[in-house]
Amino acid sequence: MLTEEEKYDFIGKKDTKYNGIFYTAVKTTKIFCLPSCSARKPLRKNTIFYDTKQEAKTNGFRACKVCKP
Repeated sequence: MLTEEEKYDFIGKKDTKYNGIFYTAVKTTKIFCLPSCSARKPLRKNTIFYDTKQEAKTNGFRACKVCKP
């Protein structure tokens, strides 16, 4: 199991290793992404992690148009 800091350090590397294991949501844009998304890495203070897409959607986030989770 990864800590939130480990998850944050991993995002932005474009590595698909954790796709489907966790999703990154950004408070300011209300968008959620795969860990491998090539979009600009958000600030840590604006980042929330979810285990499923459904959790992110339930909390008001929409899927990213870049990585299409």
